[in-house]
Amino acid sequence: MKKKIFWAVAFLLLVVLVSSQFGSYEEMGARRFAVLNKPSDKVIIGVCWPFSVNRDGMADGIHLALEEINSRKLAGTYTLRLIERDDAFDANRNKNIAKEFANIPDMSAVLGYYDDGPAIRASSIYESSRLLHLMIGANNTDMTSHGFSYINRSILSSDLIAMKLARMTIDHGYRKIAVLWEEDAYGEDLAYQYQVGLDQLNADVVYRWSYSRTNVDFRLLVNDLKLVDADVIFFSGIEPIAGDFLRMARKVGLKTPVIGAFSNTPEMRAHAGSAYDGAMFFDFYNPHDPSPENQLFVRKFFARYGRYPDTWAAQGYDALHILAKAIKFTGSRNSLDISYAIRYSDAFNGANGRYKFDSSGNLEEKPLYLYMIHHGAPVLVQ
Repeated sequence: MKKKIFWAVAFLLLVVLVSSQFGSYEEMGARRFAVLNKPSDKVIIGVCWPFSVNRDGMADGIHLALEEINSRKLAGTYTLRLIERDDAFDANRNKNIAKEFANIPDMSAVLGYYDDGPAIRASSIYESSRLLHLMIGANNTDMTSHGFSYINRSILSSDLIAMKLARMTIDHGYRKIAVLWEEDAYGEDLAYQYQVGLDQLNADVVYRWSYSRTNVDFRLLVNDLKLVDADVIFFSGIEPIAGDFLRMARKVGLKTPVIGAFSNTPEMRAHAGSAYDGAMFFDFYNPHDPSPENQLFVRKFFARYGRYPDTWAAQGYDALHILAKAIKFTGSRNSLDISYAIRYSDAFNGANGRYKFDSSGNLEEKPLYLYMIHHGAPVLVQ
């Protein structure tokens, strides 16, 4: 409970800090309303993502959606225009991108972020400047629980992920779990929520350990884990550090199965090397899902790019279509109109399944998939 209270208080303090230090964002919000209520045939959408580091399918997914939306007039009378920025997991760059977007008066919405910490900081700025933030990667539970009007999330929050993952863990016969987490808004929240889920299922957490992204050394940890009687290790942290952990763990002969919160990115594969084989990770998308919407998306994506889409290609593709649907429904490019349309409209069926939002802008329900790396490729196991 202490972790949850800490992040809730930290989030509120951040909101107060942003509001007090950057009063100009409130002024920009008023200006944005005035500008966006003027006639125009264009909607500007910002995108912030670690494109150069992740090298995932996000850019290809949003570009495919953009072409479809504009060519088929899926946003009504409006043409969508993207302004894309690469934060490369750099805190200063991320902050500057958020400021840049907040100070573009005719920008209606922002798509992002991958990492929870930057997403929290950016969302406070966007809320103050009345800019819709459609989150497609950040999972922190508390982000949508503060009454903000301009946050919507098209991905599961950490509490929902953790409960599903705890059940999957038990279903695989794992009853004694070692929990490792990164000391940040994502890793701590997910690890806390996961342990709550395990406790409800009467599983035992037999080992706990945390690390800082800026100062991590796994040598003592992996040797210590060899002495721990655990059925599985849950690693609540993102790549590439997760890859470093796997490589070092296998190097010292640690054979305990690992379930990770990382994504299957090129950087993750490079850092883990051969130790990646046998590792499990959860994900939000199954490219082989038989739904008509997904199969059509997969065919179009493969025809255009010569490969199958990943999670972030599907997430980006669907997010832009969700925005287009809301814009067409409201006939408006005003951020608040679009935000409320997303929250209160009927469910949207996209490539990555069904999207239905609650009144706080949080995604209500989605499947979670568990994969295992087998000979370098992810294989669905649950």
